[in-house]
Amino acid sequence: MQINVAAVSPHQIKLIHTLKGKLNLPDGAYRSMLRDYHVFSSTQLTAAGADQLIWDLQKNAEKAAVWVRPQRKFNNLAGRKNMATPKQLRMIEAMWAEVSRASNMAERAAALQSFLPRFGATSLEEVQYWQVHKIVEALKAMKHGGKV
Repeated sequence: MQINVAAVSPHQIKLIHTLKGKLNLPDGAYRSMLRDYHVFSSTQLTAAGADQLIWDLQKNAEKAAVWVRPQRKFNNLAGRKNMATPKQLRMIEAMWAEVSRASNMAERAAALQSFLPRFGATSLEEVQYWQVHKIVEALKAMKHGGKV
């Protein structure tokens, strides 16, 4: 029986090396950390092993005051009763980016702001839970050439 183990991603490798640089980690100390994961190079890590190494490096970098863990967009809006979740808001924003014809982020945000009132929302941050499905279905239709 063969177990399928996900390989480390290029993004994870880049983050590992960014953190290593922020910590000014000597090569010997870095190689010692890798040996704890039974590998000699970050490219040999599994995705789960890379996640754990990144977590450890981030903790060390935060203690050394050289790193602030990035916060996911809209996470400050979590836990609001009857409102869309941060994950749903990120999904709507990503779907809008796929269908929008705006040439830059500011124009795209303004266009989304003018699109949302069709569903009774005044802004992305004010989308209610029950509105998410309608907005997503409209964005899917737009992606496939349909009209809203």
